Amino acid sequence: MAKASKVKGLDKKALVTDNAARIIEVRLDDVYQYAPYVEDPQNIEEIHNLRIAAKRLRYTLEMFRFAYPKELKELISEVKQIQSSIGDMRDADIMVETVLNLLDDRATARSERLKDIATSSERGTIAQRKQRLGEAMSAPTVQRDDIAYYTLVAHKADVSNDSYAQFRVAWAEMQATDFYGRLRRFVGIDPPEEEPEPEAPEVVDEPPPEIDEQLLAEEHIPPAPEEIPPLDVVAEPDE
Repeated sequence: MAKASKVKGLDKKALVTDNAARIIEVRLDDVYQYAPYVEDPQNIEEIHNLRIAAKRLRYTLEMFRFAYPKELKELISEVKQIQSSIGDMRDADIMVETVLNLLDDRATARSERLKDIATSSERGTIAQRKQRLGEAMSAPTVQRDDIAYYTLVAHKADVSNDSYAQFRVAWAEMQATDFYGRLRRFVGIDPPEEEPEPEAPEVVDEPPPEIDEQLLAEEHIPPAPEEIPPLDVVAEPDE
């Protein structure tokens, strides 16, 4: 089991949230140090250590839950999901390993017994020992038990594969939504993410409307001036 990293820089005079942020930062980094091993289910120990680190992170978040807004519960749920999936995978793997070891021990014991029958002349003639060997190898309880054990192995192998797939989905979702950054910002390790300024509306230059030159000419014809009589016919004023 991987050891938890030491937390440095705690100050008993500081705010609870300041010390909590330091502890959470270390526990979060403990989880992500195993990120390179997630893609291969053969990295059994590393994935198991990731589960242990996730459990420590979860317990830390739950311990300081009182000091943060209620939205922390959602982040805890994400950690709990990967911890639970890896835990189911781990339990199934241990069961498979245990049953296979049991079958190996049974096979070794049965082989030793058959060897003892075959090589002990005091147990009877060759014909008699042949009969006893046949009876030992064809015992119905042996076959029935082996079938039951191997069926259990098959079931637990499927549980392990399904649990690993669920873990991969949950982990991918955390990566896609930047769980690492979200948690750091939430507990105050990093400053809040700045909201982008609203974009100014795009100004579209519209082409000027088409002008009907003939209509424009008609609308701008100035009115004809009143006819002015010649000077020689202008009436003289009465004296």
